[in-house]
Amino acid sequence: MTLLEPGTDGQLALQDGFVDLFDLAGDPLDAAVARLQAGVKPTAEDIALLTEAARTAQRAFGEVGAANDVLDDASDLGEDLTTALAEALRRRARAEVPALLGALRAQAARVERSEAVRTIANRILGNGGSDEPAALDSVPALTADLLPRVPSVYDDDEQPDASLADLWQRQERLERVQVRVRTERVEHVAAHLVALAERIVDRAFLDARFTRAALEEMDRAHALWCACLDEG
Repeated sequence: MTLLEPGTDGQLALQDGFVDLFDLAGDPLDAAVARLQAGVKPTAEDIALLTEAARTAQRAFGEVGAANDVLDDASDLGEDLTTALAEALRRRARAEVPALLGALRAQAARVERSEAVRTIANRILGNGGSDEPAALDSVPALTADLLPRVPSVYDDDEQPDASLADLWQRQERLERVQVRVRTERVEHVAAHLVALAERIVDRAFLDARFTRAALEEMDRAHALWCACLDEG
């Protein structure tokens, strides 16, 4: 189509009819695009608008690409952190766990910031972003009441005629059971922590509300894990 100047009446003669130049969209960029599509020779202002729009779109595509890179990095690092967390809990390396939880939280914050930028970039590009889930997936909570209970001497029926040897055997048996149950309590909380980390990473930190709730639960579970360790 040959670019033509409009006539004095605001009409542009084309082979397929007329375009009313005074009835274009109100947005300056939309108007510039409409004039260009209609075959009107672009003005300097039109060229400036279209050039800036192209640069903005280019930057938006760059932000989307950067957000994809953040997700890839977060997914890989999240898996490494989950593996390291499971190993630290298995070794009962109390000093290592807070740093690993902090690293998971930092990755979650990085993804959340990046996805906010992606949302803006997609709006610029005219892409509809996915809405946040209306209902928050439940995050399982673990409390001390849900752990196996450590037995005590009061659980055994007292036998007045029991010999000293019987009492000693009962005490030894009780202590063995207590050690086993305390170990089970520590392992139960550790498994809960690892399961939460896996769910966060499996979602690539993308469900921000679930991730925040899960990280809060992990902080509570970590405190419970430390309390179980202190039980001996």
